[in-house]
Amino acid sequence: MNSGFSRRHFLRSAGSLLLLARLGSTVKTFAQGERVLILGAGIAGISAARTLADKGYSVTVLEARGVAGGRIRTDTSLGAPVDLGASFIHGTKGNPLVALASRFGAATYDIEQEEDLYVNAAGGAVSTAVINQAQREYNAALKRLVAIQDGLGQDRSIGSVSSALIKGIRQRRGAAIGDMVNFLVRSEIGIEFGADLNQMSLKYFDEDEAFSGSDLLVKPGYISLIDGLAQGIDIRFNQLVRGISWSSSGVRVTTDSGVFDADRVVITLPLGVLKRGDIEFSPGLPTAKANAIAKLRMGVLDKTYFKFPTAFWQTREDSIGFIGNVGARSSTQIPEYYTLDQAVGVPILFGFTAGAQARRFEQLDLSTISATSMASFRKIFGSSVPEPEAVVQTRWGSDPYSYGSYSYISVGAKTEYYDTLARPIDNRVFFAGEATHRSYPGTVHGAYLSGIREANRVVKSFS
Repeated sequence: MNSGFSRRHFLRSAGSLLLLARLGSTVKTFAQGERVLILGAGIAGISAARTLADKGYSVTVLEARGVAGGRIRTDTSLGAPVDLGASFIHGTKGNPLVALASRFGAATYDIEQEEDLYVNAAGGAVSTAVINQAQREYNAALKRLVAIQDGLGQDRSIGSVSSALIKGIRQRRGAAIGDMVNFLVRSEIGIEFGADLNQMSLKYFDEDEAFSGSDLLVKPGYISLIDGLAQGIDIRFNQLVRGISWSSSGVRVTTDSGVFDADRVVITLPLGVLKRGDIEFSPGLPTAKANAIAKLRMGVLDKTYFKFPTAFWQTREDSIGFIGNVGARSSTQIPEYYTLDQAVGVPILFGFTAGAQARRFEQLDLSTISATSMASFRKIFGSSVPEPEAVVQTRWGSDPYSYGSYSYISVGAKTEYYDTLARPIDNRVFFAGEATHRSYPGTVHGAYLSGIREANRVVKSFS
């Protein structure tokens, strides 16, 4: 969208003058020509930088953290690479990340080849008959959600409709099946989006697309894809962006430690950062873009990793789901775990928390979370379950460089806001990241493809 502004001199903005005076920084310049700044060294920023660098452009990436990756972060402190941010390649057929992993020699593991264990509140395994019946009821509930969606006038939350459907299932089929359907709804929709069902839009929740095929774990960690793409790229770390200015002459980005001039800028900062409003834009963002940023929401999907001396679970078990209290806001029970021993060769499992529960967990100490998990595991597997050797917890909701995990459409927002957020300004300022990809929001492949998309737009803008 064209903002209608064109300023030849960046420092005519009073706000920018104050900001520069406060920082007292030196202006860093690059060789004249086709210079591009990329803000953010996540996979969107790195894919944009890679595409432009390969086409011969002068590219500099500014990253607030001390490392590349953004919301991709691989940890090795537990004796094997585990991903604290993005974990899975979602879908194998047509997903560009599959080819990327192959290109960089990153082996993958099909997490769907194992079995799932579902456990009720008493610690007993849910029977196959209950699981199968619940799956049928869940599928029927999804069809009902879509039917209601088709007839919607004013948007409603998924939770306002699904809770009534689940109540009806409990009345018809009993508590066991109702609890299982409740778990599936929250797992397949709530945890998938890192959001609470009572905030998610029913009208737009299923408008994104997906690749078919299995979900894959990247065995050496997702960071291996970042490292492969980033080879030879000029990345400046510890550059926290404070201001972005542009005119017909070019762009200027002000960070805590410097000022950078270029011809174009690609902004790949997370939606959560943009929503904070801490970055001064001069001229201001177009109204439609500012509205899209305000209306789209940032979900939180956190993980807690446990490393044990031995694997007390059955090796065939891929995931463990706790059915009884998945929706309890006050619960300190992690509702869903994945085992990693078959994938990485170390007895590690991790649990997901999402939405309000994840934000609340970020305020809890690890000992509280660990004690609840150990009590649950011992109820299922017996008193011989050992204490974990180490516990690692993520806190994406309070992370100052992301303020969340990925975007979702809340009640009152629209799918088209992703397109609005992606729209360039004055052929100078470009936007990439998962929250700018309408077909694949909230995914690594969406972020990756958005970086390539914007790089190609930048190339076109120079011509």
